Amino acid sequence: MRPLNPSKREQATWLVCLAILFGALFLLCWLFPLIGDDWYREALGITLHSPLDLVRPLINEWATTNARVLGNILAYTAGSRPLVRELMRTLFTLALIVLLARVTGLRGWQGLLLCAAASIALPKEMFCQIYPWAAGFFNYLPPVAMLLACLALTQAVPEGRPMDESPPRGIALFLLGFGHQLFIETNTLCALWVSFLLLVWYWWERRRFSPCLLALFVGCVLGAALMFASPSYGLIGSEGGAYQLGAGGTLSGLLATAKENFREVARFYIIKCPVLYWSLTILTLLLWGQARRRPVDHAIAAALVLGCLGLAYGRFKPVAVAAVWGLACTAALWRWTGRRPVRAKALFLWLTAPVAAGPLLFVNPIGPRCLFVSYVLLLGVAGVLLQTLELDRLPAWVRSLVPAGAALAVFGFYLSIFVPFHQLELLRTQILEEAIEYGAGSVCLPAYEHDGYLWDADSDYKMELFYYRRSPGDLKISFAPMDELAPEGLPADFRGVFYFKPSASGQEVQP
Repeated sequence: MRPLNPSKREQATWLVCLAILFGALFLLCWLFPLIGDDWYREALGITLHSPLDLVRPLINEWATTNARVLGNILAYTAGSRPLVRELMRTLFTLALIVLLARVTGLRGWQGLLLCAAASIALPKEMFCQIYPWAAGFFNYLPPVAMLLACLALTQAVPEGRPMDESPPRGIALFLLGFGHQLFIETNTLCALWVSFLLLVWYWWERRRFSPCLLALFVGCVLGAALMFASPSYGLIGSEGGAYQLGAGGTLSGLLATAKENFREVARFYIIKCPVLYWSLTILTLLLWGQARRRPVDHAIAAALVLGCLGLAYGRFKPVAVAAVWGLACTAALWRWTGRRPVRAKALFLWLTAPVAAGPLLFVNPIGPRCLFVSYVLLLGVAGVLLQTLELDRLPAWVRSLVPAGAALAVFGFYLSIFVPFHQLELLRTQILEEAIEYGAGSVCLPAYEHDGYLWDADSDYKMELFYYRRSPGDLKISFAPMDELAPEGLPADFRGVFYFKPSASGQEVQP
C-alpha cells in the first residue's frame, strides 16, 4: 500500500479527530438529563405526528410569545425523540467547533481540539443554560454556528481580498442570513449589523458592491422583518408578554433597565469568564513580546496584567477593572497584531461582541445564555491571535500534547459530572414507570444535587404535563434529597413503598 503523502495524511488525521469528537459529543449529549422546559417540549413532541401538527404551535407561539420560528421548530421536533435530539445537538455543536476553527484559521486536528475544548469550557452558569438544557441549546447555539458560517464565507472582507462571487455562495449567504434571524432577538440585531458592516466595508475598499454580501444583507433584513412582524413584540413593549422592553418602552424605563442589567451583562461578558480573559491576556502579551515596544506599549502591557489579575483575584469594582482591561486589550489588538488581515479580523470580532451584548441592557429577563454569541466571538479573537504566533518553532509533541490534553481534560471533567446525573435520571424514570404501572396518585423522586450544572433541574409541573399527555391521569410529582428517600441501611437505588403513595381513588399501592 502506497503511503499517504503529507497533505492526505493530515486530512485523514483531521477526519479521524472529527469522528472522535462526534462520538465524545454524542456521548456527552446523551448523558444530559431532561430538565425544566424540556419536559414541556417532550409533552408537545408526543402530539406531533405530521408537519401540520407542528405548524399549529408555531403559529400560536409567533402570535403570542415570540417569533423564534427556527428555534421552536428544532426544539419541538426534538421533543420525545431522544436519538434525533442528541444527534441534532451533536451535529450543531460539531459544526460550531469546525466553523470556529475555520474563522480563526486554526487548522489541523490540533486546532479542532482547541476549539472543541474552548467551546465547551464555558462558565458554569452559561454552560448549564446552553448545553444540558435542550430548549436553551436549540435557540442559542445554532444561530451562533450560522453566524460563524457567514463569517467563514466572507473572510475575504477583513483579509482585504476580493470576494469569490458565485451563485452557490450567494444563495448560501442569503439562506444563512434569513435563517439566522429566526432564533434569538439579540442575535438578529447582531447579524443585521454584521451584514451591513461587511457590505459597506467592502464597498469602501473596492468601490463596488459584492452581490454575495448584498444577498447576505437582504436575507438578514427579510428574516428580521419576519421576526419583528410578530404581534408578540407589541406585548413585550407594553409589558404584557413573557419578556419586557424597559419599563413600558419609555426612555426613562430603558435607562432604568440598562442600569439594572449592566452588572449582569458585564459579569457574563467577561468578569465571570476566566477562559476568555486569561487566554486573551496571555496571547496579547506574547504578541507584545514580538512587537517593537515603546513606553506606551509597556503601559498597555501593565494594564493588561493588572486587569487580568484584578478580574481573577480582586473584588474591588470588577466592572471598572473589566473596563480598564477591555480598553487595554483593544489598544493591544490595534498596536501589536501587525499585518492587516490579522488586525482587521481580530478587531472585527472584538468589536462585534459588544454589539451582540448591547441590546441585553434594555430587556428583561436576561440570563448568561444570552451572552453566548459574544463569548464565542471573543473566543474567535483568541483563536486569531493564537494562529498568528509562530508556533511551528515549538516541538511537535508540545503542539500535539496541549490541544489533546485540553480536550481530554474538558470532556473528562464534564463526563465525571453527567454520568452520575444520567444514572439518577434512569432511576427516576424507573420509579415513574413503576408508579404509573401500580396506579399511584403521587410519587416522590430523588432530586438532582447538581451544584449549578443543571438549569431548572426539577420541574414538577412540566413533568406532570408530560406524563399526563403520555398516560392521561393524575400523577403528583415531588422531589426530595436521595438520603431522605433511601433510609439508612437500604441501598440508594431502593424503590417501592418509600416512593409511592395511594392514588386519588384510595386504592392501596403495592411495591
